[in-house]
Amino acid sequence: MANPSTARLLPLREEIAICPGPTALDGSPTWTLHDPACNRFYRLGWPEFEMLSRWQAGSIDAITAQVNAETTLAVDAEEVSDLAQFLVGSNLVRSAGPQATAALVRKAEQMRESIGHWLLHNYLFVRIPLLRPDRFLSATYPYVHWVHSRAFALAIVMIGVFGLYLVARQWDAFIGTFVDLFSVTGAIYFAITLGGLKVVHELGHAYTAKRYGCRVPTMGVALLVMVPVLYSDVNESWMLTSRRRRLAIGLAGVTAELCCAAIALCVWGFLPPGPARSAAFLVATSTWVTTVLINLSPFMRYDGYYVLSDWLETPNLHTRAFALARWWLRETLLGLGDPPPEALPAGRQTFLVVFAFITWIYRFSLFIGIAVIVYHFAVKALGIVMMAVEIGYFLIRPVASEGLTWWRRRHELRWSPKTLLTAAIAAGLVGLLLVPWRSTIEAPALLRSVQRIDVFVSDVGARVATIAVQDGDEVAKGAPLVRLVSPDLDYRIGRLKSEIEVLEWQMAAKGLDADLLARSQVTESEYAAALSEYRSLSDEKARLDTTAPIAGKVVDLVEGLAPGVWMPAKSRLLSVIDPKQVMVEAYVDEADLGRIRAGDRATFYAEADNRIEAQLRVVEVAGGSAHTLSDPYLASVFGGPIAVRSPKQNELIPDRTIYRVVLAPDGDAVTPSRVLRGRVALSGEAVSIAARLWRTLLAVVIREASP
Repeated sequence: MANPSTARLLPLREEIAICPGPTALDGSPTWTLHDPACNRFYRLGWPEFEMLSRWQAGSIDAITAQVNAETTLAVDAEEVSDLAQFLVGSNLVRSAGPQATAALVRKAEQMRESIGHWLLHNYLFVRIPLLRPDRFLSATYPYVHWVHSRAFALAIVMIGVFGLYLVARQWDAFIGTFVDLFSVTGAIYFAITLGGLKVVHELGHAYTAKRYGCRVPTMGVALLVMVPVLYSDVNESWMLTSRRRRLAIGLAGVTAELCCAAIALCVWGFLPPGPARSAAFLVATSTWVTTVLINLSPFMRYDGYYVLSDWLETPNLHTRAFALARWWLRETLLGLGDPPPEALPAGRQTFLVVFAFITWIYRFSLFIGIAVIVYHFAVKALGIVMMAVEIGYFLIRPVASEGLTWWRRRHELRWSPKTLLTAAIAAGLVGLLLVPWRSTIEAPALLRSVQRIDVFVSDVGARVATIAVQDGDEVAKGAPLVRLVSPDLDYRIGRLKSEIEVLEWQMAAKGLDADLLARSQVTESEYAAALSEYRSLSDEKARLDTTAPIAGKVVDLVEGLAPGVWMPAKSRLLSVIDPKQVMVEAYVDEADLGRIRAGDRATFYAEADNRIEAQLRVVEVAGGSAHTLSDPYLASVFGGPIAVRSPKQNELIPDRTIYRVVLAPDGDAVTPSRVLRGRVALSGEAVSIAARLWRTLLAVVIREASP
């Protein structure tokens, strides 16, 4: 068998180019290797460059000997072997013959993805190249090179400052433009404007890359969790040794959008109200959200990531930070004694570890948020699938992979304070998840009188004449409460009364006049209609004098109720409750429904005053879910804890499946002078956190799968 150290190494492909790179963090030189076939770039250190410079020596031993003899470096055969494996794995070497062809076939089969893995990868991120713009950019750059001048930058700053001055003078009108966007037309303008801004953004990257002599081979659309974003391939900026130039290319898109925003801010002040002004408003405002908050985020592979990577001189920032974070986690919890993946200053190492954890949290929160939005506003089944995929891919998969690594290295573990503490924490977490220790069920609730009747204005608007009661007064059934008057109603009643008197005279005199006799049937019909309307209006007037519907206490008088105030039709005036009978109405989640039984004990805690408590017992558990909230006090639109949507006026539909639970006082209870919002703590069947999460997930799947 041939010795691997003397075996012939495969030569580099002819088109592979190596050019000088930026200085490394430790001051050593670097080089950049370019693979033009796939437009990929690789950063090489000094040892790798010296080895590749002597690659024509042909064998591991020969290259090792030449590097050690001709440079101050000391490399060994293993380093050369590792470099050779990297070159082969990255398809950077030239191969020929049956064996090489067979090796390429085997590699292609290994790289072939399953359908499920392909869908998962392309669901999360995929690039779709659309254009090859390099020739167009080279031809048009001479006409736009002036945008990189200092004079243009100064002009943009002055335009932006003047635009801020104009907007400050018309601030109310500027804010009012935002309201115009809440329409179908506004949404169309927003989509068109945002698309145009993103084209300018990508052209900013592309033209700045051309300024520094880089090619732009492709431009297209990238789908990030099915969200389309434009992209420009400016990877050739890796060949630039100047960090300032690479940063300029990375920030060019954001700079281009901010220039558009400054111009639009100034133009807005001169435009009349209309579509053009709305478009200028969008350019001046949406830029700050989409560019500053999204494009400059370093936690996804947007501009901010590449800018931070260049600023830190740390290529493959995410990959290296994640590797350091995994190493730190293992050393902190297990104390394996592994060296760090790369030697870095302590401050840089700490920064990258913290950055990795923040990135993991950010990505998980972002993708879960997208899934929740899809669930609530689009196809619910798709939202559930997206959430399951993202939890599996971003949470379960990495945790399981790391756990598998720990298991494979279990023979390296030794009991120590670190491992003992880790084992204790792990056991505690498992117990927290699996042991059924949670018996308390908390739910939003209302404490109120069993009998509570609201008193409303009748079907016509009226003016308050007198108020006979005050908040908290005890009243008997039928006692006067508020007397209302309606001049319009009085006028209509007076007019009808006069009309009825005339019709009565005509019916009495029909025997004395032939004309009256001829139309007597018409007169009788008009008389009956007028009399019916008169009685209806009289009843309406009688209802203006409101009386107590039950014996009880007056509560919740409408704020501002006073003599002389006009009240709209069907508006509430006050409420009357029976203070001797109290009840609590709570709403529990579907996952907790099976843990509650009639007779279970509970405690009510008032939201407004935590000193108000009431001991309760469960009287009734609803058999069906609450499709609507009968009272608005718990609805989110009125500051309550239950998220609702309101497709129709006065219709409050909960966003999640909840069930109504009625509770009664167990002994003496607080006599409410009004409806008290709070929460109840029910003593139900103990259940683990894992079981509750499973029940919740199962309930959602069953509900959404049912027709």
